[in-house]
Parts: sequence; C-alpha cells; structure tokens
Amino acid sequence: MRGNQFRLWTLLLGLLWMAAGYASGQTIIIDRPPPMPPMPPVPDPHRRPPRPPMRHMQLQIKNLGVNVAIVDGVAETKIDQIFHNRFDRTVEGTFIYPLDDDVAVSRFTMNINGKEVEGKLLGVEEARRIYESIVARMRDPALLEYVGKRMFQARIFPINPKADVRVRLSYTQMLKSDAGLVGYRYPLNIGKHVFEPIEQISLLARIKSKVAIKSVFCPSHKLAVSRVCDHEVTASYEGAHEYPNRDLKLFYSLSDKEFGLTMLAYRESGNDGYFLARISPPASVLAEDVVAKDISFVIDTSGSMSGGKIEQARRALKFCLSNLNKQDRFNVIPFSHEPLRFADELMPATPENIERARKFANDLKAIGGTNINDALLAVLSDAPKDDETRPYYIVFLTDGQPTISVTDPDEILENVADKNAARVRLFVFGVGHDVNTKLLDLLAEQNRGWRDYVEPGQDLELVLSSFYRKVADPVLGDLSLSFGDLRVHDMYPPKLSDLFSGTELVVTGRYSGLGHKAVKLSGTRRGKEEWHVYETTFPTDDRTHDFLPRLWATRKVGYLLDEIRLHGESKELKQTIVQLATQYGIITPYTAYLVTESDRLAHGERRGVWSSPQARQTVNALEGLGYLDYSEEKQVEATGGRAVARSKVADTLQRAERSIPYNYGGKATDGGDDESRRRVGKDRKARLIEHVGTRTFYYVDGKWIDGTYDGKKETKKIVAFSPEYFGLVSKHKDLAACLALGQRVIVVIDGVAYETTPPPEPREEPSQDKD
Repeated sequence: MRGNQFRLWTLLLGLLWMAAGYASGQTIIIDRPPPMPPMPPVPDPHRRPPRPPMRHMQLQIKNLGVNVAIVDGVAETKIDQIFHNRFDRTVEGTFIYPLDDDVAVSRFTMNINGKEVEGKLLGVEEARRIYESIVARMRDPALLEYVGKRMFQARIFPINPKADVRVRLSYTQMLKSDAGLVGYRYPLNIGKHVFEPIEQISLLARIKSKVAIKSVFCPSHKLAVSRVCDHEVTASYEGAHEYPNRDLKLFYSLSDKEFGLTMLAYRESGNDGYFLARISPPASVLAEDVVAKDISFVIDTSGSMSGGKIEQARRALKFCLSNLNKQDRFNVIPFSHEPLRFADELMPATPENIERARKFANDLKAIGGTNINDALLAVLSDAPKDDETRPYYIVFLTDGQPTISVTDPDEILENVADKNAARVRLFVFGVGHDVNTKLLDLLAEQNRGWRDYVEPGQDLELVLSSFYRKVADPVLGDLSLSFGDLRVHDMYPPKLSDLFSGTELVVTGRYSGLGHKAVKLSGTRRGKEEWHVYETTFPTDDRTHDFLPRLWATRKVGYLLDEIRLHGESKELKQTIVQLATQYGIITPYTAYLVTESDRLAHGERRGVWSSPQARQTVNALEGLGYLDYSEEKQVEATGGRAVARSKVADTLQRAERSIPYNYGGKATDGGDDESRRRVGKDRKARLIEHVGTRTFYYVDGKWIDGTYDGKKETKKIVAFSPEYFGLVSKHKDLAACLALGQRVIVVIDGVAYETTPPPEPREEPSQDKD
C-alpha cells in the first residue's frame, strides 16, 4: 500500500453462505494507479496548491460466471470473471477475499490469466486492521460490511493497459443442514461499488442428494429451477447490463416424507416472530397417486371475442383437452347470449371423447352478447353430488362484461354463492381491458380459485396452457395448517388452495410463543382426510433469515390493496398500508416512494425524488398504469387498463415468493439506456431506498436515514473514520453494513440515534522545498 496514492476498486463477487453467517465478496486494491493530472502553475513557489481529486480507479467487470456443484451438502464453487483495465497505464494491486470466521474451506485456489497465484489466509484481527485502514484512507465506508471477517489475500500484477484480466477462483465448503434445510448464499449486492453495469452475469447450481430434494427456492432472485428427478435439481440465473443490488440466496430442503414442509422463522427478542412455510408435493407423482378430477371449460364466444382471440381460445382449449388424465371427466360450455354444452353431463376423458371435444372446439364462433350469470349457473349445476372423492374445477374465460340476463355484478355473485357447493374451485381469466375486474376477482376469491388477466397483444393460448399445467395433477385438497399451542396471526394467504404436482404452496405469517412444536398439515385425498406432522422449532431470537419480515409485509400489503379495491377504502386500511410501506420500504399507491403520505419525509423530499432520473422513470411507469392514483373517484373503476393493472399488481404482491424491490413496476434497476445506467451507478443519490437486513433506509437531504428514526430524538454525532467510529462498528456487529451506505448515516441502535458526519477535509501544509 502507498498511503494516499492508491484508490479503491471494489467489486463484490461472493461466496460462502452458511446458516450462522455469510461471507461478502472480493475487493481489489489498486496499489499503483495511473499518474496524477499535471499541476497548474502557481504564483507562490513556496506553497504547494491542493491536489485535484483523483479519479476513482474502477475497472469494468465484463463478465461474471459462477458454477456451483452441491453433492450431499458439499458445495464446490467455481468463479470465472473478466475485468477490463480502461486506463492507458499498467497498474498493480492486491486482491482480497473476505471469509466468515466459521466457514470451513477445504480448498481455495486462484488463477489469473492462466497462472496459479499464491495467497494467504489472514485471521479476523489482521483482516480488520486492513479493512479499517482502507476505509479510513479512502474515506469510503463501503468495505465496513466486511469488518469482522477473515481475508484471503493475493497480489495481482501486471494489470495491463486497455486489456482484459481473467480471474478464476474455486473453493469447496461444507454446507450446514438445519432440520433438513440447506442454504447457499452468493453475494451480489455490489450496485454501490461498481461505476459501470456488469455486462453479463450467470449462475448455475447443480444439486444432488441421496435424500429426496423437496423444495428449492430463492427469496432474492427469480431462478429457473429444473428437476431431473427427486434427487437432482438444477437452478440458474442470468442477467445483463445490471447493477446487482441483492445477494443471491438459494435454499433447498431434504425429506423422505411424501409431502415436504419447509419452515423458516425470524424473530427479534421481545417481538412477535415471522415464519414462512413451503408445502411441496413429490417432484414426480405416480399415476395412481394423482387424484381424479372433474373439470369444465366455460369459454366466452360473444362477438367481442372475434378474430385472434377466439382462435387463441380454440388452441388453448384443445391443449387442455389433450392433456387430461385418463381418469378425469370433463365438459366444454361455450356461451354468448346463452350457454351451450359439448355434452349433457361430465364425460370420461377417453381418447374418443377428447377427439370429439377437439372437433367441437374447432367449430366455436364468436357471435352474440355476454350472459355470464346463466353460464356460471349452468356449469355449477353439473357439479357431481354423489361423489366427494373427485374435486370439481371450473375454468372461466371472458373478455367482456355481462350484457344479457342478470347484469348486476352483485346479483351474479349472490347467485353463484347460492349455487356453489363448497368444494367447487373457480379459476377466472379476463381477456383484454373491457372486463369487470371487481366481478371476476370476487368470483375467484369467493370460490377458492385464482385469477389472471391476458393483456392486449399477449398470447392467450400460452397463459391458459401454462395455467392448466399447474392444475393438471391434484394430489391433496382442502388444505390447512395448524400449529398446536403456538399463536399464529396475519397468515397469508388466509385460505390455502389445493396442492398440485409440480407446484408449491407458500404461506407467511406472524407468531408469538416459542419452542419445539408439531406443525400439522391436513387435507383430503379421494374423499378421505389425512394428516402429516412435522416437528420444528420457533425461536425467541434468530435473525438469520432477514428477508422474511419484508416478504410477509409485501404479501399483507397485496391483500390490503385487494380489500380496498374490492370492498372499499377505510381510514384504518389506508393507515395500515402506509405504516407497512414506511417500515418495510414497500412502494404502494398510497406512498409513492413514501413522499406524499409520510410526514417525516414529506418536507422537501418531492424535489429530491423528481431530480433522480432513476426515481422519475419508475414513478412515470407506475403513473402510466394508474397505480399511483387511488383517489376516491378513480377507486370505483372496475373496468379498463387501470383496473386490470391494479388487480395484477395486488395479485403479484399477495402471491410474492420474494420481497418486491422498491423499483417494482419500472426499469429503475437497469436505469434505462447505457447513459442512464452510468448516471445511476455514479450517483448514489439515485438510490432512494436501501434495505440492510430488516432495516429500511431513506435518502433524504444527503443522508441515509433509518426508517425507525422518528426525527424527534437528538442524534449523537460521530465523525466518520474516527477511532470512536470504528469502535462503534466493533461493538455492534450489525452496524457495519448500515454505515457502509455512506459517510452520512442516521441509525438507531438500542434506542440511541447515531449520526455519522464526514471528517474535515485535510489541509495542505506549506511546502519547505522551493521546486
């Protein structure tokens, strides 16, 4: 290191998550930077003028590839990266790689441009001194989140001008298993460290286990998961031109039981806890284990369905018919001014009957009005009354509003409720923007089904066929979860749907009480009730899974938005949404970046939001959907693009399996075109909200402010990079990642509000030499 001549190049790549903690990423310290700009002439030869600020020494990350092989709990990670030196001089640097103290690494190798590189593993104390030295000298707190970790260190030389450097890293580790749950973490929260977007990011994980793999999920990123069999799974993630802002977390559960139940919990001492339950059927289900079902397809053939819509509906219907199970029964009921029937009763799914139904579908024509009421009553009258071993599903598709017979939505809902047997499930599809979303959503909600909407230009055949794949093979119905004497509240979804092969049910909620409990999953199969019991522990203080509170809050906001949209706004519901959005950093129609409704942030914050190109783009996108306008007169709208958008947003939130980031709805993560991305990457003000664990920070007037700070307490000022500053970081292990946001941070710890302030600028002393 050469004192004030080096500059920091940080890039987080990642490794080694374990239940007890996690490693962070890798950093390259540039020891020999390009030369300083020439000094301007000065009139006084005895006084050296202040040097101009040095350029940030950021090398571009062109590619980041990660390949993970996990076999029976042993993970081998191989990282392949290509960096680009944009400067016209050769530079040299020191490569450091943080490691948690309790991570057992059996092998660690590093290869740079085809040559094996030697390095050394430093202990916590020596690593701490290096980290704090870098933070203090660079006046950049970004590395604070690594303090308290071990370090792998190696030299990199040369880094040639205008050339690429390829770094390959591999290590092997043992992953811990907690009650059959195994976790792997790859840190990708590097957005604040890079000044250029990463051109290409890819991660491929292959998991093999002697014990059956039940559930595979990622609460941070949208992974593509492919099951080879019950004992082998692959998961992949790809991104391009990104500023990654969240660590990638991958979990999988192991169990020999027929139905897997994965339980995760998060709790801070003295408060109610959060839990997540994932219910998983076997990856492959034998034909004899699939429950025989009855299903009717109710297809709108009114005049508005003419053209491409009716053709797509025909193809989608024929796909569903061709994929019926041989023990199923079915019917097709097209309707316009009145309902028609393919058959007078449910027909066995024989090859002959299916072929007849496919020909019937070919003859469907779009003509006439829309009689929704009579169509639904007709299909409900077909519900078998003498056989409770078979579930009855109705797939209802329409592109319009009721125009014939009963046209009042409330009366239609009442008629359906009177006619429906308790076990009938109604799945609703709205096509286009002319549908009555309030009617369709309530039909699905009140009849234990799902809803979906097909936007203009979207492929109806693709949406409907994708839905049918999910419900083709039911394995357990009428599900419920019980937790013994553990008090559970605010569970979402409040009512569980049926369980189908190839799908999982995700449930979030709050709990009080603690200890080892027996969780019971009950359901019906072929008319008989059955139980599956799982033992798990609900802790009094466990902060490992810090994504759970925000995921729970995301789902609750989705359900509250539906309550307002379908049943009317109340002051209490609105206040609850604002409180949840403020505490957990969730964008909602009532908060709009927490500007219009949050008294604490309202003063002067609107200008700050609008001045950010990233925020402006997201707000524009949401306003275009009508998402931000929940005025009383707009709220009653049930049809049109705004209504469809609101229904889809609320449904997305309440079915979320990952916490929705604050820029949901726009392209704020990408920042738009390349120039916008560069501005967002260089200007930390473009990030308005940051999550650190369960905390939410807001950028206001040049400061990152803890969401729990009420603005009333006097803050305790601490100068950044001072001995007191590093002492506070050493005392509170959760504080480092908070202060890593910047030099100006307000954070509340144990009831005390600390505020970090930048150190004074160093003064240039008069020079004694005369040159």
